[in-house]
Amino acid sequence: MDQLRNMAFAIQRWLSQPQKVFFTCVMVLIATLFLNGTLWKLWGLYRDQSTIVSQSLEAKAQMRVIDKQISQATDTTFIERQARDKMDLVGDHDLIFVFPE
Repeated sequence: MDQLRNMAFAIQRWLSQPQKVFFTCVMVLIATLFLNGTLWKLWGLYRDQSTIVSQSLEAKAQMRVIDKQISQATDTTFIERQARDKMDLVGDHDLIFVFPE
């Protein structure tokens, strides 16, 4: 019984020191967050956020390039140049040289 009373007095003395109680509560909170995985999940979410932001920036840059290509594709001079380059077509006023093999 005396041992129980001594333990109760020790707890009462400890509770009368707010700094120690606060530090203990913070340590219990941190230990709880580590044990149930909340901090690990939170860190994973921050990592995923940075990945998503970088991917969205890359997608926006690709969209700008594609928009530029689309605007060029509507231009008749671009279409004519592509036809000449890729399909070996010629214009009305172009000279054609044919060499025998």
